[in-house]
Amino acid sequence: MKKIMIIGGGEIGSFLAERLIAENMEVTVMDEDPDTVQNLSNRIDAACLVGNGANIRDLIRAGAGAMDLFISATNLDDANLIACLLARELGVPNKIAVTRQMDATHLNRKFQTAKLGIDLMINVSEAVRDELMLVVEESGVSEIASFSEGRFVLIGHQIDEKSFFAGRTVEEVTGAENRRFFQVAAVVRQEKLVISSPGLMLELGDYIYFTVTQEHFSNLQTVLHVEGFKERKAVIVGDGHLPYLLASSLLARHFQVTVLTGDEKSAEELRRQFVHRPKFRAEVGDGTEIRILKRIKVPSVSHFFAITPDDSTNLTACMVAKYLGVGKTLALIKRNDILTLSQKAGVDVSIAPRLAAAKLVQKAVHMEKLLDYRPVTQLDLEVVELEAREGSKVTKGTIGHLKLPEGTIIGGIVSKGVADLPHPKRKIQAGDQVIVLTEADKLMNLEGFFGL
Repeated sequence: MKKIMIIGGGEIGSFLAERLIAENMEVTVMDEDPDTVQNLSNRIDAACLVGNGANIRDLIRAGAGAMDLFISATNLDDANLIACLLARELGVPNKIAVTRQMDATHLNRKFQTAKLGIDLMINVSEAVRDELMLVVEESGVSEIASFSEGRFVLIGHQIDEKSFFAGRTVEEVTGAENRRFFQVAAVVRQEKLVISSPGLMLELGDYIYFTVTQEHFSNLQTVLHVEGFKERKAVIVGDGHLPYLLASSLLARHFQVTVLTGDEKSAEELRRQFVHRPKFRAEVGDGTEIRILKRIKVPSVSHFFAITPDDSTNLTACMVAKYLGVGKTLALIKRNDILTLSQKAGVDVSIAPRLAAAKLVQKAVHMEKLLDYRPVTQLDLEVVELEAREGSKVTKGTIGHLKLPEGTIIGGIVSKGVADLPHPKRKIQAGDQVIVLTEADKLMNLEGFFGL
């Protein structure tokens, strides 16, 4: 069992603790705020301590030197770097720093952070930007992730009034098992996981997870396509580092970008940073006001991003933008209850910072066992890629007869470089790469099935 210390019990730190505890890790959480520590103690099965991760006495008292992994995820970038440096001095083998403002890519390139005692630096804004950019070009898609070097694609899609899938069975939309080119891997209905079966009737409001090989990805996109996007114009509502990163990426893809900020100082700073980019402009205003959004011509844009720190502001802004006729709305949502409801309220894509950061942390936690990892937004589901070992349980029978942990779904198989959808009569061979959807508390059992 791995011993893991997390510094910071906020949004990201507490979420990581919950996920790692579900995977039977031994977790210690330290935070300076006694109320935060008390709340965590009441919620999770971990050692929760009051202390400062940038103070070596507190780290020694908490037993940091005996940890296998050290994660510093407070709201202060400098404190996270110092905590990791101290963890190195205490002999912790693996250290991860989560930053908000510091550009992790730039710092890694300029300072080689491993020499500073940091094995992995994760910038939350960069992680969120990357998640948003994955779905920018895909109409009708709310989530997208690729596995096995792009051979398999996982897609999340909400069934609405315009969807091809509403009122049809799984078999009707995918075809017979020996002829289908994509798989309905799982269905989320009223916030509960429904295991897919040929006779399952898909309903309005269902959220579907598809798996498809890269070869047939464009075919599925044709089925999912609702309507073509308008001109390549984007509006970003928000302040700080994330709007800058997102605008830079959109401009690189030849979008015309308008950032709507809360004050003139922020707008002026953005204008200075993009002074040589004629397709960029920064305006000041409230992203929830119809008058303001009409002034910056939101009805004509293809993508509308609401990425302020406030969930309700982002949700309201997307609802107003959708009412005005914007092509695709994308929002930053932190709270679980709002995240699950956001798509019913006019948000096409919801990104949670904790999930974006958790994906990168979990890859580091499981790097010796998992080929890839991704948490998904709708439930506490994880999508993992594993390699079947010689003599493992997963190679002992056909897929239809495997007694995998309950709620575990095989989404795809790559054998000798060839990607294919699972079939009940197929056997998994040693060396095959298998994409699996599973709940967090089933992951360790699943690893055992694969001989890991």
